[in-house]
Amino acid sequence: MKANFMSDRQLLEIMAYSDGELDAPRRHAVEKLIAEDPAAAALHQELIACATVLRAHEPLGTVPETREFYWSQIQRRIDAAEKASARAKAPIAPVFGWLRWLAPAIGVAAVALVVTYQQRPGPTILAVGEASSMTFTSEADGVTISWIN
Repeated sequence: MKANFMSDRQLLEIMAYSDGELDAPRRHAVEKLIAEDPAAAALHQELIACATVLRAHEPLGTVPETREFYWSQIQRRIDAAEKASARAKAPIAPVFGWLRWLAPAIGVAAVALVVTYQQRPGPTILAVGEASSMTFTSEADGVTISWIN
């Protein structure tokens, strides 16, 4: 119910006053407004009545277990998470410790082997007197070709 002469700020302050959320200086100003303005007093009474009805008919939530049961469940989950993180941070067994060094060494050796294998000898030119020869070897195809001039 909004009176024509009440501002939105005044309405919000009356609502806050009804909920007990105002500090002392604002509370006194709203109390004065409620005492002087019948529309503000009616709004305040309506808000108080609504709050009373809501509190009286609010369903009570009950749970079958006690509070301690739920806290024990939470504590168990916290303990399990701590144990899992401790296991994750546990040092590697000495038997598998050498794998941390062996795996990169094998990788470096494999790269060196591939690079060495891919370096093929280029064509060679032999000059004997006036005759010259050139040889090309393809290990991938298993072919050797020789040119003689």
